[in-house]
Order: sequence, then C-alpha cells, then structure tokens
Amino acid sequence: MVLGGSGVGKTHLVGQLVLRMRRNRQGLLRIRHGGVQNLSSLEEVLTCLEAGRAAGHTPAETWTGVKCELETVSGQSVSLEWPEYAGERLFSIVKRRAVPEEWRKSISSATGWLLFIRPSTLNLYEDLLTRPAGVTPPNALRKQSELDGNSWDDRARYVELLQILLCTAGKSSYSRIDSPRLAIVLSCWDEGTNSKSPVELFNERMPLLSSFVRSNWVGDAWSVWGLSSLGRALSQEQCDQDYAEKGPENFGYVVETHTTKMDTDLTRPIAWLMKV
Repeated sequence: MVLGGSGVGKTHLVGQLVLRMRRNRQGLLRIRHGGVQNLSSLEEVLTCLEAGRAAGHTPAETWTGVKCELETVSGQSVSLEWPEYAGERLFSIVKRRAVPEEWRKSISSATGWLLFIRPSTLNLYEDLLTRPAGVTPPNALRKQSELDGNSWDDRARYVELLQILLCTAGKSSYSRIDSPRLAIVLSCWDEGTNSKSPVELFNERMPLLSSFVRSNWVGDAWSVWGLSSLGRALSQEQCDQDYAEKGPENFGYVVETHTTKMDTDLTRPIAWLMKV
C-alpha cells in the first residue's frame, strides 16, 4: 500500500519504476514481458520524464492506478498495483477521523506499507525541547492567540495517521507488529545533505514518529530509505536536455537505512517490503 501526502514524489517514482523495469532488467524486480496492459494513468508523467521535465500535481479527484506483473531475480511472479491519487486525500483521513471505503480493503489486506515523507516540506513547530532558552517566538507578543486547526505538526500528524490505519487494519498495540511491514521513504533526498544515513535523519527530524514506529513494529519489520526518484530537480516548464538525451531511467537512486551509499536500483524499497 502506497501512502504519501501532496508533493512527496509518488507519481515520479512509479514513472521511473516503469521506465527502469522495462529497459533495465538487472534490478531486484523487473516487468514481465507484456506485464503492463494500460499506462494511460501514467501517460503524463512518462511524457514529462522523457522530455526532461517534472510532472504536475495529481488532480484532487483522481483515484486510478497502474497494475504491473513483475518477476523477481529468482523468477517468482509478483503483481504490483500502484494507486494514483492526490496526496490531500490521505491526510483528509486525519482531518475527518474517517477512512473512505476505497481505502479500507487495501489497508486491511496489504502486507506492506510504503510511507512517503519529504523532509524539506515538513511542517514542524518549535517546542521547549528544540527552542533555545531566552528566545521568544514571534507570536508570543500578540494580544490574541490564534490557532489554525488544520496546521498539524507533521511529527504528530504522521503518528495519528499510522494509528488510524492500524486501527482500521485491526492491529493491536498489545504486541509488536510484523505485518504489514513498513518502509518509510524520505523522498527528494537530493534536496538535503547526504552526510547522514536515512535512519539518522529520520530520528533527528521526526523523533516522535521514530519512537512510535520503534515501539510498535518488530525491529526487522520496518526500515527507512532515502529516495531521489529523479536524481536532480526538474522544472515543469523547461526541459533538461541532458536528462532527456541520457534517458530518465539513468537517473535516480535510493539510500539504504544505515548507509549513505547511493544505489541506482529504485525497486529496492518495494523488494524489501516483499522480502525479495
């Protein structure tokens, strides 16, 4: 099950996966011959990537997907269904405290969850543990306090989201979870520094979520990955000629949990979820 808010790179990753698995059969997962019947939902992103441009935002009313018949390096058959939806729909679950019917079956039946988080766009508020002593927040001098009910601190919002999903899946916190496996993907990895491993950055930026995951999942049932689907920033308007000439399948990388080493096999987080 693919979980991600707006602008975290879900669409770019599936576009790159399709291009890469069709043209490069050296990864842990690869598309079987004739394994993709309908790419209409990915037509825009594939066209943009081939031209060296970034794809636009998925419309809010969209709920489609692409189904791929894959095989592992050992020849095992695997079906992968990648949903295509606007990221706002995911966090409406937290806002409304209700899980739409189209989500329930996937939440209950999925053996693995792929959770996208984009570190550079996290909405994080200062607290007594992070704000230096003697520093007064700008809004502390206002005569009237204002609170936007929609402005969650993302550390709390992701915890709330996982709690709702676990409840929907019928999972208890009485004992640690081994299924669904959880792969946390820190997307747009090229936007930040590469001096830390994904799990180090995760622990530093989102300690509340990190503690929640460690407390509720078995140690080998969760992982953190750095992901740069595109390998570099692309514009929606201007074409990157070098990118187009070399081909988008030659760009992009993942970084495993405890390393800083870039790996060009973008299928690795999904393969990990599938225990390949």
